[in-house]
Amino acid sequence: MELQLVEREVFSLVDLGTPGLAAGVYSGGDALLTTAAGTACVEFGVPIDADTRFDIASASKQFTAACVLLLARDGRLSLDDDVRTHVPELNLAVPVTLRQCLQHTGGLPEWYAVVALTGHPLEGMNEQRLLEVLAGLRTTTFAPGTDFSYSNTGYVLSAVVVRRVGGQSLAAFARERLFAPLDMDDSVFRDDASLPLPRLAYGYANEEGVPLRADTQESVVGAGGLVSSVRDLAPWFGFLADGRVLGTDLRDALLERAVLADGTVLPYAFGVYHHEVAGRPAFGHAGGVPGYLSDLLYLPSEGLGLAVLSNQRVIDPLALNDRLARLLLGEPPASGREPARLPVPRHAHWYDPVSDATLTVETATGEGLTLKDVGEFRAAADGRWHGQGQQDREWLEFSGDSLVLGSIMAAHRPVTFHPAKPPSEEQMPDGAWFSEELGVRASVRDGVLRVGRTLELPASPAPEGMWEAGPFMLRLVEGELLVSGGGLRGLRFS
Repeated sequence: MELQLVEREVFSLVDLGTPGLAAGVYSGGDALLTTAAGTACVEFGVPIDADTRFDIASASKQFTAACVLLLARDGRLSLDDDVRTHVPELNLAVPVTLRQCLQHTGGLPEWYAVVALTGHPLEGMNEQRLLEVLAGLRTTTFAPGTDFSYSNTGYVLSAVVVRRVGGQSLAAFARERLFAPLDMDDSVFRDDASLPLPRLAYGYANEEGVPLRADTQESVVGAGGLVSSVRDLAPWFGFLADGRVLGTDLRDALLERAVLADGTVLPYAFGVYHHEVAGRPAFGHAGGVPGYLSDLLYLPSEGLGLAVLSNQRVIDPLALNDRLARLLLGEPPASGREPARLPVPRHAHWYDPVSDATLTVETATGEGLTLKDVGEFRAAADGRWHGQGQQDREWLEFSGDSLVLGSIMAAHRPVTFHPAKPPSEEQMPDGAWFSEELGVRASVRDGVLRVGRTLELPASPAPEGMWEAGPFMLRLVEGELLVSGGGLRGLRFS
């Protein structure tokens, strides 16, 4: 096994004195290799090592799901319980099950988008404050169980359920039922971001090569918020291998794929995606929050686990783990797809009537095209256009008057876009609206959207008679304002 090549690859990615990363290679619950490069604290020049702790962001979801599954195994709840049974202050008009919360099939609006609209700051946000915001939500983005839409909201509500049913915070329950039995003493859900944690790497963004502080601000956990190190994660990979300590039944339940109402089986399970690496089955989850990126990956046929944790957002841990896995397996790097010439799409503007998402083709030749605000795609011999750079997991297909956008990693089904009218030159008309669900007002004056306490964004014309304001698409229908994007679909302001 080429462990030295892995170490060399990690060191080659990071310059001295910059934020960096730590990587681990695991087998049988043991760390075969832990290596690190870069700086945990740029200000004081503290180097990263195997015991440096990082916020692992959405890779935390598998640990939250395991806690809920433990309560189900204890007989204290059912995965088919309506979340409102345990969180009765929720005003959802339809039932959403705990299973749907954990598998992103409940259609729950994304809480980050909700707080952006209401104006609640992330700094100081905790479970109780967020629950007060979410309690007013009535509509789901689709009928629960009929589609997949990644939503951190379901995992936040799952953390609330753990507290209500288990009688402890998620942090305390996970410490007692997961981390203590596995001897994972450095792993903790950080539900108070104001408290200092020993050996926690500071988080950094990057602007033109200059590291800028970008630490986690909110204290909401469940969807993220777990802090761990590459050394401390070794026993978890032992559990993923064979269910040791915690039970094979828990491990198997964690890996059970989501199934939609129409029988469609999705690659998402409980906090982990099923996919392939170098033609081999794999499962894992990546994560990203301001200042931190992560990826946990396990290849069951090889009994091989990998983790990459970082305190910067320049190096993609998901792509790096793919490269490291191929090095360890003795496989060549992922080959570039054979280039080809494909017919150029006949339309420049496209939209998805389900989500109100739009795409605009800025430049196009037979060999490549550029999508506005998305990136470059290259034509390949398989008849698809494949994303480049950070979009390398996405693909496009054009067929007559439809454009299909898919991903080799996403659990949702490919999205079909249709030709759209080009943006008009008309400024969005002035108006004022109110959302009963969010309890906030929205207004437009002189082409500027203002929502809640703080959100202020220019609204520019977009395809299909809509307007674009930051991550949101705005549509006026019979005097009402519908807001989509960022994990929302048609949020109604009257």
